[in-house]
Amino acid sequence: MNKLLLFFCFSYFSVFANDGAYYASGNQLIPISENDISITKEILTIKRKKVNGIEYVYVTVNYTFYNPSSEKKVLVGFEAPSPSGDVDGFPKNGAHPYMSNFNVIMNGEMLKFKTAMVNSDNYYIANKIDAKTKEEVIGDDFNSNEPDFYYVYHFNAKFTPGVNTIKHTYRFQMSGSISDDYSFDYILTAANRWANKQIDDFTLDIDMGKNEGFSIRNNFFNNANEWILENGRMVAEKNQTKFITYNGKISFKKQNFHPKGELYLKSIDGPMKNNFTSFDSSYHNLPNSILKNTCTHSVNENSFKILRNLPFAIRGYVFKTKIIQKYYLSRSWYKPNPSYNPNLDKLTQTERKWLTIVRSNEWDKQ
Repeated sequence: MNKLLLFFCFSYFSVFANDGAYYASGNQLIPISENDISITKEILTIKRKKVNGIEYVYVTVNYTFYNPSSEKKVLVGFEAPSPSGDVDGFPKNGAHPYMSNFNVIMNGEMLKFKTAMVNSDNYYIANKIDAKTKEEVIGDDFNSNEPDFYYVYHFNAKFTPGVNTIKHTYRFQMSGSISDDYSFDYILTAANRWANKQIDDFTLDIDMGKNEGFSIRNNFFNNANEWILENGRMVAEKNQTKFITYNGKISFKKQNFHPKGELYLKSIDGPMKNNFTSFDSSYHNLPNSILKNTCTHSVNENSFKILRNLPFAIRGYVFKTKIIQKYYLSRSWYKPNPSYNPNLDKLTQTERKWLTIVRSNEWDKQ
């Protein structure tokens, strides 16, 4: 039997300052030296859940591989960078502090795994992983916000001749910053390392929840029409596509998928976008109800036009002015209602008072 090293590589990760936190990322199963095994099918499922107020992403990857030659005993690894930014970067029982529920099932059998901490790219030395102790990777000058080591979850796998399946699941806390409530990235191009230099049959299912707004950078797909949206809407922009999901998931399917870019996903909402004293339509969000503290000032004329129409947008009015309609279409709560006709008299007393203040302010001219 041949002994090879494969790994789930986290070759990319963004670095936040202390205004955000990068916890972990996702990646494909990729080979170091294997060149005759092909990945014939992959179903990648990404599901967001909030547990006790914390945002998590649950990742499930179902692979189908084809081994054209003899049985191979393979050392498989999953690389995860240490968290960075506003985080606690200390290892948790020798494992990644923000990753949990790690499981691997190959050909129906649950595989045992070990976790190693390493501090160099060339950690596979003399047919074994050069694991470091906690004392070695931390040292006296350890910065818990910027650890300089990473984790390798590794296990032995047996590729039999012909078709083999691997189901890989894990959970980690979603990254975030002052601009975005959550963000997530997943390296797709690593799939090109397999013998067929592609994924013959690829499916990506993403479920961020009900009435949720998020954007995906236009990296690995050509246009928004390649996505299937069960119940919601899409807003195509130059460098990204915004998705509004009323209920359900979005899906991307591709035959002979040779990815040329990665998956970068982030929420439309964020702490700074939801807290402001003067509304800027190019950056800020608006709520789906008029509250006592809902902003009544605007930074420019376009923002003013959008803000003063908030009560009618809440009811689904379809605006004829393009800039107003485009803004509200990017709100996760906005549901167009072509049958609704705006009527001031039918607004609530709170809304009418708020609207009077907004109109008297016009916009802040500096």
